[in-house]
Amino acid sequence: MAIENFDRYILRFPELDRQNDFTSFWQKATGELKGVPIEPVLKKNGRKSGSGFNCFDVSYKSSDRFLLSGELYLPHGNDRKKVIILIHDYNTEPAYDPRLFDDRSAYFIMKLRGHESLPKNDEDIPQTPGYMVERILDRDSYYVKGLYLDTLRAIEMLRLLKNLDCSSIGMMGKGLGAACCVFAAAYSDRVKAMVLDAPSFCELPVSQNMVSSDITTEINEFIAASRTKKKLIKTNLTYFDALNFSDLVKIPVLTVTGIKDRISPAECIFGLFNRLMCEKTIEVYPEDGHDAGGKKQFEKSIHWLTTIINTPE
Repeated sequence: MAIENFDRYILRFPELDRQNDFTSFWQKATGELKGVPIEPVLKKNGRKSGSGFNCFDVSYKSSDRFLLSGELYLPHGNDRKKVIILIHDYNTEPAYDPRLFDDRSAYFIMKLRGHESLPKNDEDIPQTPGYMVERILDRDSYYVKGLYLDTLRAIEMLRLLKNLDCSSIGMMGKGLGAACCVFAAAYSDRVKAMVLDAPSFCELPVSQNMVSSDITTEINEFIAASRTKKKLIKTNLTYFDALNFSDLVKIPVLTVTGIKDRISPAECIFGLFNRLMCEKTIEVYPEDGHDAGGKKQFEKSIHWLTTIINTPE
């Protein structure tokens, strides 16, 4: 099906709105992270290990000494594998099927901080946890700052594992997880390719007013209740808008979007995509929403990442 008025997507080139101290802010933040010991702990998970992969539950420390967790899937064999980091969306559980993994690579499923046990009401319906406004008035301790640094910390943690080859890392993120990937690609030269699956938290001045996702709902409701702080909040968010890292990405990028996405608007995804100054491809699904492409696209994305990171430079 042809996309009506495709120009509204392909011709979007939003302006970056970085603050004057944007670069020094992140230089300081990444520098401080190096002072926190990683202290990784791995424990084999026999229940999740299968015929193709052994699974390990992993814990490690990030900024503010926050204890993070994830799952590492190692293919059977003694050779050191390149690794792909998978990062899930906000207010969702990681839902990656190891049966779809390509055994040429290892996989680390990184869990977003605070998502170890998501809140639920009496009807067992997930609620918004409120993390997106946690310390939003202080950019130095804002929740998303921690998320972004956690992504760099995952890379550094994996480097400590002797059965992995972390010279070339692939990344795939969904929604807010994709924004984390953009940051990581901007600040780590070990990331060699990434997939942005329905990236959110990009071009915030527009996306905040286009959809009613968990992210936008939490932030907009907080702004409505704190009108005198609106300018401060909007300024603080510019330090974390994925769009503002776009020109720092220099690796191959595969982006996936559904035109009917009501969580990550296609207009803003195209804005981010068009601003990337690197080798890039976008997969567009005119009739799909936030889960554009489904299982087939996931398998295609995994194959694409695995091929790139395992190709000698």
